[in-house]
Amino acid sequence: MLLLDNDDIQRVFSIGSCLAVLERAYAAQARGEAVVRLRTQTYVPLPEEPDLTYCLKTMEGALPETGYMALRVTSDIVEEGKVDGVPRREKLPRGPGGTYCGLILLFSVRDLAPVAILHDGYIQVNRVACTSAVATRLLARADAGDLALLGSGGQAWAHLRAMAAVRDLRRVRVFSPSREHREAFAARARDELGLPVEAAETAHAAVEAADLVVAATNTSAPIVHGAWLAPGTHVVSIVSGDERLARRELDDEVFRRARVVVVHSKEHARNERQGDLTGPVAAGVLTWERMHDLSDLVAGKAPGRSGRNDITVFKNNVGLGLQFAAVASSVYEDARRAGIGRELPDEWFLQKMKP
Repeated sequence: MLLLDNDDIQRVFSIGSCLAVLERAYAAQARGEAVVRLRTQTYVPLPEEPDLTYCLKTMEGALPETGYMALRVTSDIVEEGKVDGVPRREKLPRGPGGTYCGLILLFSVRDLAPVAILHDGYIQVNRVACTSAVATRLLARADAGDLALLGSGGQAWAHLRAMAAVRDLRRVRVFSPSREHREAFAARARDELGLPVEAAETAHAAVEAADLVVAATNTSAPIVHGAWLAPGTHVVSIVSGDERLARRELDDEVFRRARVVVVHSKEHARNERQGDLTGPVAAGVLTWERMHDLSDLVAGKAPGRSGRNDITVFKNNVGLGLQFAAVASSVYEDARRAGIGRELPDEWFLQKMKP
């Protein structure tokens, strides 16, 4: 059994490898050769702290061709509040020493044994960003390179790196509500990535004239308005709500103008009543039939961009256990080859007594 923390994972992780294994996983899913279970989110109220909620989230998936099954579990304390009057949901570092808890357990499907426990943080932000990049590679114009990036946190940073891997970025404008955060983000991107990044004063100023728009925020109210979009724009949104909090990054006009709408999982959107998709459906500007899963787009079973002026949308609406099976297994095998990680005794995790 191998234990890999985020530092170990960062040493062997590459965006190119992540993109490749995700594309193979989606192709396998489209062929019916992958196993995916709907994620579950179990909420527990905290009576002594009514503004906070405990949430246990699990998702699992398998790629039989790799020989691995992955279970991703997070144990979170969540705060729901408002910033500048806009509802937001924030995970709090309430673990010992100001920590979070998120783990990926990787099992062998051939001999049932657990083979690795991985911290999920570095894989988490990058599997989201690389999933968005897979869709962008297939949906954005080939010459797209004027990026509006909404958000200045870890997801925004990962998305900037992933977008730069699939498109030649000529100009990037980043916006977040905090001037300090967006200016620091832009300076870091210029220094570390060598990209032409500047801070925008408003979301509108960032989006106007862009041909790539990425919303990587924790807002619960629309931050991208369809009226702002130039013809031919490709839009990515990652906010994922549920029936507790119908979160949205995109307004109805985005979906009304979009010729192509691809989602990570339509089944999850319906099951969890996710506001960014159920809202436009309820408003009559979008239908479930117009949405297509990313796996079908990768496999060539769903329509993509047909014209230069098409507005396309990828709603990265949910995490799938399949992603963790693909990425974590690749990271695990690379770490094994490199001799990275800490070995734990197998007998700690296996038993003679039948469960």
